[in-house]
Amino acid sequence: MTTMAMPMANHRTWTIATVAAGLTLGFAYTLSPLTVLSLGVLAWAMRAASRGLSEGERRWFWSLIAAAVALRLAAIAALFLTADPSQPFASFFGDEELYKFRTVWIRNLAQQIPIAPSDAIYSVDAVGRNAYMYALALVQAVAGDAPYGLHVMNMTLYVCGVLALYRLARASYGTAVSFAGVIALLFLPSLIFWSISVLKEPVNVLMLAGELMCAVAIVRAPRVWQKALAAAGVVLLGMAMDSLRAGGLLTAALGTVGGISLAFVLARGRRLAGVLVAAPIAIAIVASSAAVQDRVLSNLRYGAHYHAGHVLTPGYSYLLLEPRHYFNRAYILNHMPPVEAGRFTVKAAWGYFAQPLPWQAQSRALLAYLPEQIVWYVMALLLPLGIVVGMRRDRALTSMLVMHAAGAMVLVAMTSGNIGTLIRHRSLAFPYLVWLSALGGHELVRLVVDRHGREGSGLDGDR
Repeated sequence: MTTMAMPMANHRTWTIATVAAGLTLGFAYTLSPLTVLSLGVLAWAMRAASRGLSEGERRWFWSLIAAAVALRLAAIAALFLTADPSQPFASFFGDEELYKFRTVWIRNLAQQIPIAPSDAIYSVDAVGRNAYMYALALVQAVAGDAPYGLHVMNMTLYVCGVLALYRLARASYGTAVSFAGVIALLFLPSLIFWSISVLKEPVNVLMLAGELMCAVAIVRAPRVWQKALAAAGVVLLGMAMDSLRAGGLLTAALGTVGGISLAFVLARGRRLAGVLVAAPIAIAIVASSAAVQDRVLSNLRYGAHYHAGHVLTPGYSYLLLEPRHYFNRAYILNHMPPVEAGRFTVKAAWGYFAQPLPWQAQSRALLAYLPEQIVWYVMALLLPLGIVVGMRRDRALTSMLVMHAAGAMVLVAMTSGNIGTLIRHRSLAFPYLVWLSALGGHELVRLVVDRHGREGSGLDGDR
C-alpha cells in the first residue's frame, strides 16, 4: 500500500502545483497581459540562446541572465509600489511620461476615442516624435493600457538584443569574452535603467544586433541570394533605426560598407600595402578640391552649431569651442574658420572618451556615475589590443564592430555638449565596443599569466 500511495501522493502534489501555477499565471495575465506575454517571449529567447552550451557554461548563462532579469523586475515592481496614487503612473525618467501619455493619445485618436484638444495637438507634435511611439500605441491598442507592462516589454527587447550579440561574439571570441560582454551590458547601472525605460534605447539595441548579424552575414553567407537577403536586412533594419533616431541608417550603411572594405583590405598583405600607399595620395587629391573643402567645413560647422545647442540646454555641459561663440551661434554656422573647425574636431573626439572628467563632477549624480566612468576609461584603453586580437580571430566580425562603432561615435562626438545626453548617446556604441574591450582584457590577462608562467619555470630551473 505504501508503494502505491507514493505515486498517488506525487500525482496529487503535481496536480496542485499545476493548478496553482495556472491560477497565478491567469491572475498575472489579468493584471498585465503584456507582462506575461513579454516574459514568455524572454523565456523562449533565453532557452534558444542557451542551446549548444556545455553544462557548466549553461549554468553560468542561466545564473547571469536570471539575475539580470530579476534585478530589472524588482526595479519595475519598486516603481509600481512606490508610485504616487494621485498620479496615473510613475516613471524612471522624465521623458518616459511623454512616451506614456503620447502613446495613449495616439491610440485613442486611432480608435476615435475623444481626448482633450491640447492632448490631440501634443500627440502629433514633431518634438520628440519617432516611429516607436506609434509602435507602443499599437501594442496598447491590442493589450490595453500598460504603463508598467511597457517597462517589462522593453526589458525583454533589450535582453533579447544582448542575447543575440552574445551568440555572435561567443562563436568568434570564446566563452570568457562573451560572458564579460554580457556582464557589462546587463549589470552596468546606467544600462540597467536604460534597458527598462519606456524609451527607444531598448528596441534600438535589438535592432542594431539584428543589423550587425545581417552585415556579418553579407561576408560569411556562402550563396549570392543569402548575401542579397542579408543586405536587404541591413537596409530595412537601418531604416527602422533611423526612424528612432536620425543617423541610424547612416551608421548601418557606413558600418556595413566600411566593415566589408576593411575586412577585404586586411585579408591580404598586398592589399593593405597598396591601400597604405594609395590612401594618402587619394586623400590629398580629394582634399585639394574646393568643393570638398567647402562641404567638409559646412558639416563641421553644422556639428559645432548643434553642439552649442546642447551646451545651452539644462544640465551640466562641456565646451569644445571658445566660450564667446556660444552666444553667437550664427557665427558658428556661417563664419567659423577652418582652423577653429579643426580644433573643434579634435576636442570633440577627446570629449567623447574623456567626459565627464572625474575631477569636475558637479553633482551627486555625476559622483555616483564615476565608477562607471572608470569602467569606460578601462574599456577605451583595452580597445586597441582587442581590435588587434579580434582581427586575428575573426576579421569579418571585428571589422564590422569597429566600423559600426566608429559611425555611431562620430555622430555623437560631433554633436554632443550636454554630459547627460553624451552618457545616454554613448550607449549607442557600447554594444559594439564592449566585445572588443573584453577581448583586449582577456588577451592582457593571458599575456600576464604566460609571462609569470615562464618566469616561474625559469626560477624552478635555476633551483
